Amino acid sequence: MVDVFDALADENRRRILELIAKEPRTTAAINKSLKLPVTTLDKHLKMLIKVELLSVEVKGKTSTYSLNKTGFGVAAKWFGTFGSSFVAGQADALAESITTLVSSAATWLEDKFGSKINLNFDPAEVGRELGKKLSDAKHDTKAQVTKTVSKVKAKRS
Repeated sequence: MVDVFDALADENRRRILELIAKEPRTTAAINKSLKLPVTTLDKHLKMLIKVELLSVEVKGKTSTYSLNKTGFGVAAKWFGTFGSSFVAGQADALAESITTLVSSAATWLEDKFGSKINLNFDPAEVGRELGKKLSDAKHDTKAQVTKTVSKVKAKRS
């Protein structure tokens, strides 16, 4: 069984997808850009259709290819399983950056005005607020993904 990631593993198939992402293309237009042997191009296009990364519309002897979001949804869902750990790591990096920025600003202000600057805030409270904002964003994102998946399933039915 061939899956989305097998299809994406090949550089030529990725190049085909990059071309078609800009606009739907005919077989001739794809071949003009990539200059692959016709049999090789045909093999790649068939695989991309099989894993639902491409759709094809045939009119007479002309085949026009466009992106099929179904296969990309499979890949996005898989990558999404890593999202929460990625976001947590980004939140930690953001907290460190904010701390460095605030410290630098305080030092600059002290040098500029010649007196000690007291930044009255509780880092734990700031962290809780940031965590709440990130949690709300994660919840909103999950709700939007669920809504979008429902729409896609309804269209497929």
